[in-house]
Amino acid sequence: MKVFKWFHLLPILLFFFFHIASCAVEKGTMNTYDAWAEIYTAIDRKAAECGNHPPYFLPVFNDPQEYGVRLCSLSIIRQACPFNDYPLFCVEMLGYDLPLIGP
Repeated sequence: MKVFKWFHLLPILLFFFFHIASCAVEKGTMNTYDAWAEIYTAIDRKAAECGNHPPYFLPVFNDPQEYGVRLCSLSIIRQACPFNDYPLFCVEMLGYDLPLIGP
């Protein structure tokens, strides 16, 4: 009888295991071309809104962190005018982990 009870719990345990595993945050990289496109689309949009942009370009290196690229582009768009500097969050896409920020 005790073995029979475990067989009833097995599907439930497997369901919870796969559900929790699917919720895990992935630290993936992004295609360099897609990262350039996303970052510079956000920069162009913000420059059009504010009328200016920083006097230096933001480098996007090979295969940047996807989370960092998304964080940087959203931070650029949500930044207040004047658009003189890039947000600090853009260092996340270079692989630096800022404390208490993201995965």
